[in-house]
Amino acid sequence: MARIIKRLGSWGVGIVLLGMGYLDAAEPSTGWRAGVARVDTTPTAPVRMAGYASRTSPSQGVAHPLVAKALALADAQGSKVVFVTCDIISFRRPFTTRVAERVKAKHGLPRENLVLFASHNHAGPAPAEPPGSDRAGRPQREGFENNVAYTRELEDKIVTVIDEALGKMEPVRLAYGVGRAHFALNRREPTPRGIRLGKNPAGPVDESVPILRVQKADGKPMAVVFGYACHNTTHRPDMMKIDPDFAGYAQDRIEADNPGAVAMFVTGCAGDADPHPYGTLALAKEHGAELGQAVKFVLDHPAWLMTLTGPLRTAFTETTIRFGGPTDRASYETLKNDPNQGRRRHAQRMIEAIDQGRPIPTEYPYYAAQAFALGDQLTLVALSGEVVVDYALRLQRELGGEGKTLWVAAYANDVVGYIPSLRVLKEGGYEAGEAFYGSTWPAPFADDIESIVVNAAHQVVEKVRRK
Repeated sequence: MARIIKRLGSWGVGIVLLGMGYLDAAEPSTGWRAGVARVDTTPTAPVRMAGYASRTSPSQGVAHPLVAKALALADAQGSKVVFVTCDIISFRRPFTTRVAERVKAKHGLPRENLVLFASHNHAGPAPAEPPGSDRAGRPQREGFENNVAYTRELEDKIVTVIDEALGKMEPVRLAYGVGRAHFALNRREPTPRGIRLGKNPAGPVDESVPILRVQKADGKPMAVVFGYACHNTTHRPDMMKIDPDFAGYAQDRIEADNPGAVAMFVTGCAGDADPHPYGTLALAKEHGAELGQAVKFVLDHPAWLMTLTGPLRTAFTETTIRFGGPTDRASYETLKNDPNQGRRRHAQRMIEAIDQGRPIPTEYPYYAAQAFALGDQLTLVALSGEVVVDYALRLQRELGGEGKTLWVAAYANDVVGYIPSLRVLKEGGYEAGEAFYGSTWPAPFADDIESIVVNAAHQVVEKVRRK
């Protein structure tokens, strides 16, 4: 799988050959059952938009609807899992927990058998919890009342779309393949003054496009789940209309190519990758078309798809990650004189919290890692947070390879912030910690972040793989 980051000649798309067998409509049933459903999640009122702090006014109309989708899968023994994808910047743990609890109460689905994937869309609503319920106990920011109502409605819609998917399951066959797309570019640009957000053509990037095809017993398509490791940031702060960015347009293209199918986008380890070029609606559509073509290229060559057979196995863990600190008042007083305005403002917020008696956390005990064995041939590992590409490359080296096909996804279940590798932490820059100074978290993560996250991924993957 290391070859996924190498270009294949002059083709606009490419494939990774997995030694796969041809799957046709005459093949006997493998015991899989599936159901899929979708629901419109477009806000019906102006909302504050996510992703760019420079936006200071509500959205101004809709360029393209937003959608949440659910795929329910069951194996021959009746074990079930549900994948949810959504055109949203992120989910937070309280939201995901409420959804999981409601689904478990109604369907008996264990927590480890449900995953919520966010597309990390920067042209959609900013999720907002009710006043006083956020992690710092602060009053909700003025102007976010519609966002609170939207988030409450989104929770209900996601529960409903899961209900619908679970309620209409039928026999299917599953197959997996990998394509390629080339518009993601590493954005950590080295300069004499350090790393900045920009363009780094020499930096690592994951160009793979993992594809799960769900096919009805009659050979007609039911669902196509696909991924790519790139920020959904073709749109910039001047985009004030609701839009799903390239991920939405890729889903449109795939659904047009596969009438009757529901396409679902899963974000990879995109923490340090941006789409290039960027800045217009036309470019978002072009990137979506390229990604959709990458999927089509693979699906048009069924001999390159690997048939999935065997049981479902799942694992879920939450582990503790630590902030680097220090988090005492004296240290924040020192930062009030920092030349960086963001650090100065962050220090002032932390001092105000301390003076108000609010605790300053030194760790986050809920970092989530989840794994799904989709039969004996494919393992999907779902990491929370904005994970940088180093994790995908490392996990492919350590857990992928011959006979161990691995799909690494991120932005799953909870986004606490950027999850930098040790390399990124040492280099500095936005993903390494500067982004935290715009938040209410106390400090960037400590140097052991990579070892903790990788160990959690190993734990869940090794648990679900057949020994």
